[in-house]
Amino acid sequence: MISTDPRRLTVLGPVAAIAIALAVQALLIFGPFIPFWMNDFAVYQGAGHAVLAGLPLYGTSFLNGALFTYSPFAAVLTVPTALLPAVAAQFTWTVAGYLALSASIWLALRITGATTARRHTAVLVAACTAGASLLAPVQLNVLLGQINLVLMALVLLDFLPSLPERYRGIATGIAAGIKLTPLFFVAYLFFTGRRRAAYQALAAFAATALVGFALLPADSRTYWFQGTFYDATRVMTNDLVVNHSLPGFLARVLGESTAPLWALLVAGVVAVACLAAAVWAWHRGHDVVGLLVIAFAAQLVSPVTWVHHAVWVMPALIWLATAGWRRATALPRALLVLTAAWYCAPLWIVGMSGPTEVPFHFTPAGNLFVTLTGIVVPAAIAIALLPVWLPRLRPVEPERARPEQGQPERGRPEQVPPQVTPTG
Repeated sequence: MISTDPRRLTVLGPVAAIAIALAVQALLIFGPFIPFWMNDFAVYQGAGHAVLAGLPLYGTSFLNGALFTYSPFAAVLTVPTALLPAVAAQFTWTVAGYLALSASIWLALRITGATTARRHTAVLVAACTAGASLLAPVQLNVLLGQINLVLMALVLLDFLPSLPERYRGIATGIAAGIKLTPLFFVAYLFFTGRRRAAYQALAAFAATALVGFALLPADSRTYWFQGTFYDATRVMTNDLVVNHSLPGFLARVLGESTAPLWALLVAGVVAVACLAAAVWAWHRGHDVVGLLVIAFAAQLVSPVTWVHHAVWVMPALIWLATAGWRRATALPRALLVLTAAWYCAPLWIVGMSGPTEVPFHFTPAGNLFVTLTGIVVPAAIAIALLPVWLPRLRPVEPERARPEQGQPERGRPEQVPPQVTPTG
């Protein structure tokens, strides 16, 4: 039976209302006029139809010849979308995306320690959801029908301070079972002493693969054993202007459609350096900073990074708005405004213009412009300058995540309780 407790409706009502209103707006305004409306969702829905029809998942092309790039487990999850009419499925998916955005905002507020009364929190989450809908990564997730908002919510859940340890890591493992990128967060959990959470994430990830093998054995063999899972060219060539990753930049510099092996090795070195930086931030008491470093580093080093992958800018903005600094200064607020503006008005799109015979982004000047205005640039600068600004933060963030019960924090001595000697 559905609860009609007025207090619960007071908490959830504003969030649900704004999610439905934004979904209706997207369906009525964006749908008829945006040529790529729900293109990616059409691929998801097509994968659901392929599963029901018994078609080869990775040998079937969908809308505009697009290929399915996610795991067989992800394809199984798309089956319900294939059972609905197109418009109903699009509306349901859009509402779910905005609810995932709201959930991510609520989780980010909790993780950063910016907690308020429940009623006020609900209104704040609804307002932030409306504001976040102006960010280019969020807009493209909605317009394309992408899944990144759901994946972000799953990962953030595992960093919620109040989450019982027996569940921590499972949501990230499920997210990685849908799309492999969240495995980077598992490494962060492991190297920050949260071994149980990391092992539980790997177990959940393995479980998703087993589900795929049980329900789609042939497609699972193709995906896992024939190299489909790392074939980035199934998405697009690496050199396109919409690829904002480091390998994409190097591919454009070299004039290659695919980033060479050495470029991927460079990206691997950068990934290790970013992981070390995130762990260092954790050791200094800033788990949220480490989490955000991992999120943006994954975008920086991935073979392919679209604009809609950058939805992590939303929790980054919340952290920037709530972070405590040793000295009061206007600089963090200025950076907050500039970062929001950067992601609301993407300058890199100018790089798509130019002479038709030679696309601007293939020229040296165009490639440089696209790279310097890309979605990962603010994060790359922030990570590079981490040793400069991290010490300026207050030492400990509220409700910082800790290792498993019974284990001392890595790099810190275990606190031994004082012995009480009975008297008299």
